[in-house]
Amino acid sequence: MRIQTLLLGTLAALSANAQYGTFDAKAVDAAKGTTTLVVLDGGNSPYDKALMDAVKAHWKFTGAYDFITVNDLATQPLSEGSTYVMKLRKTDPQKYEGIFLAVVAGWKQKKNEALVVEGNAVTNVPAEQELASILFAPDHLVNTNCTGFMNLYVKHLQDYLKLVSKGEIRDKTTADRTYEGRNRPLRDGLELWMAEGDLDKSLPDAAAAKAHYTHGFQVMSAEQLGNAAREGKAGVALSDVVLTGDHKNKHCFKRVFNANTGELMYQADEAALYGKKEGFLDEDLKAIERAR
Repeated sequence: MRIQTLLLGTLAALSANAQYGTFDAKAVDAAKGTTTLVVLDGGNSPYDKALMDAVKAHWKFTGAYDFITVNDLATQPLSEGSTYVMKLRKTDPQKYEGIFLAVVAGWKQKKNEALVVEGNAVTNVPAEQELASILFAPDHLVNTNCTGFMNLYVKHLQDYLKLVSKGEIRDKTTADRTYEGRNRPLRDGLELWMAEGDLDKSLPDAAAAKAHYTHGFQVMSAEQLGNAAREGKAGVALSDVVLTGDHKNKHCFKRVFNANTGELMYQADEAALYGKKEGFLDEDLKAIERAR
């Protein structure tokens, strides 16, 4: 599923941290005993419904959860006894930005310390409070009838936290190694479904892609992928492409998720300048094909 967002500067920070979080197992374990407050936009929007449905169906990281709105963040202080699922707008020093779905550990705010909200996303959460996050574009999910992908994101965030808690992810290197290790199970055990448009134009159709990937593979509509994500369809992996920036500084983030478990099975990112490399390339398919 292709997601297009407009960013304002260099993507160095986003490239390095598009779907990570803390590497501190103690911080993750401390959060398990809290109540999770899921922050909604507050307008009974399709995004709110998708997030509520995903949390009700799949949230297991903490034993209890509740729903609040982004306006509540302005009227009640954050609690050290709570964990929050919220949208973050993260900006690097060069003024580039992206929207993330994040799991945030509550903290005791200082006097006159207030959260800053832009477009229903918080901009000033301290980095040390962020437990897990993933880059996404909520408006696009709604506009393309792909809100089912919220199920994958909610599952993925919890999978990341589990890996940190178990000590399997201790830094970015071990995180990348973990996800690379899932390339072979993707190839051998799942059929890869890609949304129309997720393939780069250098691979104009499924036949061109199959020249580089000889295992189970289909190209279908983004809405079909969204439905598979909502269903949690077994035996299937789903593509997810996020494009950021404009033609002079565009960047492409490519992910593949297990539709049933939400596990991140493949990831890659690279510059997509002047209309090139705007999706999965033959190199991506070869990497999965040749995984050991």
